[in-house]
Amino acid sequence: MMSPILAALLLLAALGGVWWFQKGDLGEYRRFKALNDGHSRRMRFRLWLVRAALVFLVPVGIGLALLGRLVALVTMPGEFAPLSALLPSVLASDDGALGLLLGGAVGGLAMGAVLARVLKRRPLGDVSALLPRDRRELKYAAALSAMAGVSEEAFFRLYLPLLIAALTGQAWIGFVASLVLFGAMHRYQGWAGILATTALGAVMTGLYLMTGSLWVVMLVHALVDLNGLVVTPWLGGALKR
Repeated sequence: MMSPILAALLLLAALGGVWWFQKGDLGEYRRFKALNDGHSRRMRFRLWLVRAALVFLVPVGIGLALLGRLVALVTMPGEFAPLSALLPSVLASDDGALGLLLGGAVGGLAMGAVLARVLKRRPLGDVSALLPRDRRELKYAAALSAMAGVSEEAFFRLYLPLLIAALTGQAWIGFVASLVLFGAMHRYQGWAGILATTALGAVMTGLYLMTGSLWVVMLVHALVDLNGLVVTPWLGGALKR
């Protein structure tokens, strides 16, 4: 059984990391938007990658190890089972169902990218500064997409809900709190961005509970970000040589 004291300490540490990650975020993003020098922009992308790893991935690995719950990375914790039972099940062991799900996700994202180019649709939220301006920035956009998919899902869909469930005895409180924090973390994108990321987080939460597979939601999240930060700018011809 998970120690409530250890869970509380780990939760405080995790929230402190998020606070540090977000400290001065609005001002930092405004300064980033004003950058025109490609080298400075790439340095900022590198810094964000390192910070995301330190704030999200490292605490998950260390925390789960201390709790003796590393298996939660591949098997949904029992604390989430009552919520999972309320939703339709897409078993992680059912390769056909998962293949159909992921195929639909990839197809939908590809269609969205094409429509974005045809309709000249602007992304939700203030994210234009994050879009790559040339091919050298494209790899950083791809890396940020992959990092967000892996680190944010591990942190917000597994780690925080598990810690909060250990303290409250209610997994739904953990998921709701994590969802609110996930949306608030994107406040630099404005209200449209907060609402869009909160909706994405809700979809990822449901997908996790239906599949019981963290890697599935990591992959889908990464694909969503790749669509917005890599595929759409690339297909739209917005990249400089």
